[in-house]
Amino acid sequence: MYEVKLDAFNGPLDLLLHLIQKFEIDIYDIPMKELTEQYMHYIHAMNQLEINLASEYLVMASELLMIKSKLLLPQHEEEEVTEEDPRESLVGRLIEYQNYKEYTDILNEKKAERSKLYSKHPTDLSHLETADTWDANQTIDLTELIIAYQRVKTRMDYQKPKSVEIRKEAFTIQQATSIVNQKLRVNQSFNFFSLFTFKEPVEHVVTHFLAILEMSKSGLVNIEQLNSFEDINVVRGVNYQIEKS
Repeated sequence: MYEVKLDAFNGPLDLLLHLIQKFEIDIYDIPMKELTEQYMHYIHAMNQLEINLASEYLVMASELLMIKSKLLLPQHEEEEVTEEDPRESLVGRLIEYQNYKEYTDILNEKKAERSKLYSKHPTDLSHLETADTWDANQTIDLTELIIAYQRVKTRMDYQKPKSVEIRKEAFTIQQATSIVNQKLRVNQSFNFFSLFTFKEPVEHVVTHFLAILEMSKSGLVNIEQLNSFEDINVVRGVNYQIEKS
């Protein structure tokens, strides 16, 4: 014995809803004769195909026949007033099942939309927080630093040779940081442009630029500019410590 899903229906209520929609039947005023005939026609068709019907389909068939027979029985006027409509229970179950189907479609749509998204847990950045305060008069914003970077890059564009040598560049942020530390070990501050001879590859300038940004973020250096468009000075920061030899 094995279970068979009848066509595309998930149980007798699903089949009844299909028939109601197909024949445009008012679900609140079901003509039981027509609905029962269509349902039984479907059941007989399945029997002819030798498909084992689930018991719930047969139970529903007997329920439909019972409701149909009650409606066919003659009723007295007093009974018509007090007796409930035998279709009422079936209508309630069909409406409830129809609502469940609609909710299922909505949830499946939301599931499909959500499957296209990827989320991650928030990153803990508490270790980057600091209680140190920065003097706005002693520092410059990122815009000024970018302008200085563009000035260095422009000078290099004028002086670089026309031919291009393709090679692997091994200059790292750690090396650039070491050069900055060497200068700060000797002097309290130094001119940003003194890091370059303007003959280096542009990668060296970018690496120095990134190294100073990282050191500034950690409070190892401050970046100062006395007036707009003047040279930029790199100064020891609040967290800078001279290594003892």
